[in-house]
Amino acid sequence: MNLKYVAVAVVVIAVAIIGVVLALRMFYKPMGPTFNELFAYASNNTYTANYNYYIYSNIAGQVSTEDYLFTYSQRGLTDRYIVVTTTSAPQMSLYIVTTKLSNGTIIQCIAEPLYAGCSSTNQTFNLVYLALPIVNASSFTLIGEQKILGYNAYCYVSRNTTMLGNVMPSAVQAGLGSVPVNVTSEVCMTQDGVPLLIRLSVFTTLSISGYSAPINITQSLQAINVEDGTYLSGNATALLKSLGVNETG
Repeated sequence: MNLKYVAVAVVVIAVAIIGVVLALRMFYKPMGPTFNELFAYASNNTYTANYNYYIYSNIAGQVSTEDYLFTYSQRGLTDRYIVVTTTSAPQMSLYIVTTKLSNGTIIQCIAEPLYAGCSSTNQTFNLVYLALPIVNASSFTLIGEQKILGYNAYCYVSRNTTMLGNVMPSAVQAGLGSVPVNVTSEVCMTQDGVPLLIRLSVFTTLSISGYSAPINITQSLQAINVEDGTYLSGNATALLKSLGVNETG
């Protein structure tokens, strides 16, 4: 048998196999609900979850990391109770409560070492909106399913370009608010919209006096535990009373 023809046949078969694999990858899409379908539950369900909250930043070679314990509890559309606590000494905490008063007004109360008080607000939020400064629900694509804390979590990703000031307000004061940055947003949620993982990654490169200065910022919330159907009503009520609020809805 002519080895030349054998070699040609092998190459043709290999090319055909590669073509089939690439075609399958091109047309294969993970099966599962759309981001919008789960996101519709994210603002209206009731749950309490604890998260590890991690922030990494590398700004022109200046690297810093921050770690927090993040407690998030919500009930329906308006009741929210949040505690953010530093993991290093001296330990400090930030408390936020949002609720509707008996007269229909929605208020947000904040208590931290430097400030305590309440003010009316005309908007509510969920944890995804809170962690991702810019959320375009239609831009999220389902990338797969993974097991997190025993839940079958659906994971979605969104990639876009925006201005640094939109995701990092302090950049505006530094004169860098209009710098374009690449933003990757990742969210993994349970079937009833409880976020188990939220990650925001921001990257760009500045040119300063002929030198490249990278900006790389990542913040992530990774769930430690989740209690479905639970709202920390007692904690929220106690904090509101300490701030002089007694007439909740």
